[in-house]
Amino acid sequence: MNSCELLFLLQKEASNLSSEYLERLNKKETGDIKGPRGSLQYNMECLARYNRKKFSELKERDCSEISEEIDTGKLEDFTFRINKYMDEYAPGQRDLKEYTRIISTYLTFIVKEPLHAPGMYMNENQTIFEKNGVYYCPAKSKYILEEMSLCKYCVCRAI
Repeated sequence: MNSCELLFLLQKEASNLSSEYLERLNKKETGDIKGPRGSLQYNMECLARYNRKKFSELKERDCSEISEEIDTGKLEDFTFRINKYMDEYAPGQRDLKEYTRIISTYLTFIVKEPLHAPGMYMNENQTIFEKNGVYYCPAKSKYILEEMSLCKYCVCRAI
């Protein structure tokens, strides 16, 4: 499978998501993030905004600039890991699970951007950030050690 084929597959899957679920997502606040910087609320709002933006981008994207082979073994392992993660942390939330899997797959295999939003706090005072086209995450060195960690596939470098 190549990246263009994967993009078309993700776009098809995105179009099959529940319209009610997508309407609820799009009604959420899109202005300034209201939670205090570094709080759980701030991070959740930051991630939700990032995911909405990337989902919209995915739906409009074309294949003109992408065409590389995707390692199907890595794609299958990533899909297994994200599904296991969502089953554990969002049981019974099928729409959220699919939405998150689609976006995460797009970020990892198509645009090669972080799984979490740049600017999101990973600890008390450190955020995911980009410098000279390279993304860095202050939590990667800790979480990549977990058995089913998705950090293995995230483009961020540990700091």
